[in-house]
Amino acid sequence: MVKQTIQVFARVKPTKKPTTVYSVDCEEQGDSLEFVVPRDLADGFVNNKKENYKFRFQKVFERTINQEEIFEAIAKPVADK
Repeated sequence: MVKQTIQVFARVKPTKKPTTVYSVDCEEQGDSLEFVVPRDLADGFVNNKKENYKFRFQKVFERTINQEEIFEAIAKPVADK
């Protein structure tokens, strides 16, 4: 029996109104996805909300990729096993 680890993927989907800025960094260990959510000045002068959120995934799929490509990359290898 072959041991496998859990793999986590992310897909950035297009929205009608972009609310946050994001960036994808590709590295050997996996991709990282970073969101920048600006602080809202309406919350007051003392605003300790976090602005940057960074997450690591095996692979991050950009907005332009279609569903078939995602299936081929993720689901098909699992189904074939």
